[in-house]
Amino acid sequence: MEEKPSLLIIGNSNVGKSTITRLLLPNSGVYKGKIGKTPGSTVLLKPITQKEMPFQIVDLPGFGYMKKESRRREEHIKKQLVSHIEHHHEKYFFGLVVLNVLRIEDELEKYFYQKKQTIPLSFEMITFLLEFAIPILIIINKTDKISTFDEKRIMKFFIDSARRYGLNVVHLDQFSDDYQIELPYLEFSGLKKTNLGKLKKTLNLFLSNYNH
Repeated sequence: MEEKPSLLIIGNSNVGKSTITRLLLPNSGVYKGKIGKTPGSTVLLKPITQKEMPFQIVDLPGFGYMKKESRRREEHIKKQLVSHIEHHHEKYFFGLVVLNVLRIEDELEKYFYQKKQTIPLSFEMITFLLEFAIPILIIINKTDKISTFDEKRIMKFFIDSARRYGLNVVHLDQFSDDYQIELPYLEFSGLKKTNLGKLKKTLNLFLSNYNH
């Protein structure tokens, strides 16, 4: 049996990757993925597939925000992740880079303003995926946790910071389908299923254009 095209889901620990995975499955009741508050709990690169689903999902290991004693394990996960994408990038028709809206300011302020030795993992990973021509959508998750005012403020900060890093981020509704000049993002809530329909429509569009 021919292997199905793959959807990549990636992000720091506890941003909601497993929840999004469950929302995309036709039969979420049989999915045994871990949904909890243990950083780095997802460590196996095992595709998630169901008979009635035209693609399979690879929920890549979460990293970042681990305790100091876990730093060696975190580096191991990063190497595992990079190696996996280098060897299997042609199987991916699309990628979701999931960010927790509550953590965006903290991560970017450390990099741009406090000059700490931290790389904004989201930007680093986005750049890495683009090197392998994997089309991506940045998912700004957990928007149900903040007010509309705070969401606008955080998104402006995110967009401005991305441009300082060399990434031209635009809303999915304004995306021109040209990854050479733009990167799309979408506000999302796994809890309230905000924009789930729009996400599924985007996945179906890119799946239909996938020709590997």
